[in-house]
Order: sequence, then structure tokens, then C-alpha cells
Amino acid sequence: MSDPARLFALETGEGQGVPIVFLHGFDGRAAVWSAVCAALGDVDRRTVAFDLPGHGRSLGYPGAGPAKVAARAVLSELDQRGIATAHLVGHSMGGAVAALICLFAPERVSSLTLLSPGGFGPEIGIDPIRAVMEASAGQELWRAVGFMGAPGWTAPVDVAAAGVGERTPQARAAMRRIFDQLFDGGWQGVLPLAAIAGRHRPIRVLWGDEDPVTPITQANDLPPGFAVHRLDGVGHMPMLEAPEACAALIRAAVADEKSPSSD
Repeated sequence: MSDPARLFALETGEGQGVPIVFLHGFDGRAAVWSAVCAALGDVDRRTVAFDLPGHGRSLGYPGAGPAKVAARAVLSELDQRGIATAHLVGHSMGGAVAALICLFAPERVSSLTLLSPGGFGPEIGIDPIRAVMEASAGQELWRAVGFMGAPGWTAPVDVAAAGVGERTPQARAAMRRIFDQLFDGGWQGVLPLAAIAGRHRPIRVLWGDEDPVTPITQANDLPPGFAVHRLDGVGHMPMLEAPEACAALIRAAVADEKSPSSD
């Protein structure tokens, strides 16, 4: 029987460098990173993609919901998996989780790569999130995920295999609980971005200019230390819409690798 206080993860690679850790968004799963990991095939690193608390095979994790809980859970998992430092890659809610890890324990972070991150402003596109959360498996889910991307983007045929959340009644109930915590009143919480930048870690932000969920305007006027990369014609799912561009940014982070300090 699996330990409910552990996070499920998909692991690949055995390279000697700093591992790459992937954190999915709300209602996602570790498998959402498969195309990006495939595009990183030339990078000889250990990679770990987690199912965050309350998601996928981490459904029973206690206290699931707040991003702070997920950040603490990931830090605990890094300890238990013998990972002292990591390049963190986070999408949407997972981007907020990665940023909080940097805030809480900067010495554990070699770099941050944040894709369409949550928590950069109070505005949030609630309707597409809710549509995916409430969609039944099959065509309805495929159509709903398509609206998360740029206009005209076609979602993968098997969106479940691509890492969109599971459709069991228990999983849907968990997502609704987390949804209510994260998006109370139709808004999202805002991260202390200046404090995160003050941890002095390399931070790359990748944002699609057609994002219907986290508006790209939230990438404007960020504190010094956030390097913003804008993707034309990409929506809220860059790891599915533009996996090569995501991989290129991660590859740059690995190439610029520095040993974190505790400043």
C-alpha cells in the first residue's frame, strides 16, 4: 500500500548533474511533461515529475489544496529522494509552487523555469479551468482542454494520457475542493514576487501571448530578476503547445547551472 504522505513521481535519467523537477498545474498530472522530457532527450539528467497533493496518484495527500502545502510536500520529497538541489520547472499552479519553494528554501533551488505561472496577479480565467474540471472523459474533455490553448490549437487526442486530471468521482471531488480554495471569489492569490526575486536565483518565465487563464499582462513590470520570454500564438498549455520551446528554456537553465548558496 502506498504511503498517503508521499507524492507519486515519474522518474527518468541517471545523469550526475543537478536534477530537473517538474510541477504540473491545477487538475494536471506528472504525465503532462512527457513531450517536454522527450524534447530534453539530449540532456543527461535525472528528471522527476510529481503528482502534486490531491492530484493523480497523490490524491490522498493530507491537507491538499494550498500551494504552500504542495511546496512543503515537494521539499519533503526531495529530502526523501536524496535531491539536495534541483532545477524547478512549474506550470500554472505548479509555477506558484516552484516559486514558493524558492522563497522557503532558496538553497535547494538551482533555477526556476515558470510556464504561464499562477500567482503573478489576481486575475484568473476561471471559466476554462472550470470547464476542464467538470468535463467528462472523451470528446467533452478534449474540447475543454482545447480552449485552454491558443485559438485554433488542437489538444492531444488522448488528453488523459497527456496528463490532464483523472475523471474518477473521487478525483473530481478533490479537484472541486481545491478549486474552491485556490479561486475563491473568482480570483487567485498573489505571490510576494519581490521577495522571491530577492532570493537571487535564475528565474525564467515563459508565457504565451494567447493565454486565456493567466493573462500575459501579468508578465509586465516584474521585479528585476525575472527574465520573461513571450511565445507568439501560444495559450495556457505551452508544454503541450510548444514543448520544444519549453525544453530550450530548461536546457538554457541547465547550461547556466551554478551552485546555489544560502544568501
